[in-house]
Amino acid sequence: MKLLIIRFSSIGDIVLTTPVVRGLKQQLGAEVHYLTKQGFRGIVDANPHVDKVYAIEKKVSEAMGELKRERYDYVIDLHHNLRSARV
Repeated sequence: MKLLIIRFSSIGDIVLTTPVVRGLKQQLGAEVHYLTKQGFRGIVDANPHVDKVYAIEKKVSEAMGELKRERYDYVIDLHHNLRSARV
């Protein structure tokens, strides 16, 4: 199973996604990918439960081609705004 987690910003909010990511990885054995803003990539890169990180500068369209090729089983939108809904 391949999952994409979306959380673009705020250090604290990204850190608070750690239990979600860990649970999905451990309980489901999922391959976990994460979409965030470039400025927060280091936080996500430090999470050992994330297999791949996509980082955008400004627009989601920067990564859309790559994300579509991944063919995710599930996309979990933890940002829940218009920009993340485009994915």
